[in-house]
Amino acid sequence: MPTFAPSAFPLDLASTPYSYIERPNSVIVSLIREHVLSRRPDARILDIGCGCGANAEALKHLVPTVRVTGIEPNEKAAELARAACADVFNGTLEEWLESPGRPNYDGVVLSDVLEHIADPVAFLRSLVATPELRGSTWVISVPNYGVWYNRVKTLFGRFDYAWSGLYDRTHLRFFTRRSIRALLDYAGLEVIEDRCTPSIAQSTASVLRRFFRDDVASGNHLVLTQNRGFQLYQKLIQPAETSLCGVWPELMGFQVVSVARVK
Repeated sequence: MPTFAPSAFPLDLASTPYSYIERPNSVIVSLIREHVLSRRPDARILDIGCGCGANAEALKHLVPTVRVTGIEPNEKAAELARAACADVFNGTLEEWLESPGRPNYDGVVLSDVLEHIADPVAFLRSLVATPELRGSTWVISVPNYGVWYNRVKTLFGRFDYAWSGLYDRTHLRFFTRRSIRALLDYAGLEVIEDRCTPSIAQSTASVLRRFFRDDVASGNHLVLTQNRGFQLYQKLIQPAETSLCGVWPELMGFQVVSVARVK
């Protein structure tokens, strides 16, 4: 298996098996708590594309009785996610849909998944048609193409693929707050609320990433959550950033996070 090569060209997908530095999405966790766990602390949550389980770990820390099932095609990420999830299916959504004995789920999480899908309409419709998800509350995040720093870079003719973030080398689709709402509506989901995640610190991700390249190379993809500086940022700065983001989410938001239900 190839090791992480930070100097490699990002579109060289064979240069690393898994390149993400993961952290929980505070807005997703907050919305799951408000819309699902507040009514049922022992809720079953289906986290599609759960990665290394950062969101599952945060939910479990918040409400220990929550039961998260993860679906993750990457073998390494699925292995790490098992520490936080009650169960992890290592495979694709299509393979999971063919598996027997699925329970009903109270919540569905799609954390930065749709932008990686060639046919997001068919992908969503296959989920909407799944009986076990008909009564679920869906929490769906996508990067916001209209974020301020992308507008600036585009003005100067810059678009450089990266290991992660808005310019992730595996992104196939791009969304704004308006376009993700239109997609969800077209696929049979009614949006009942949306929020955005802050973007100021996120805009420096490509620089900060250099401090953690050895950790990623060793397989510690959750290193950021263990970092004291990041913990202080979460406590002291992120709340103010989030409030600022709420003033003009289409411009200041890094991700659009939608809460939806099947129509």
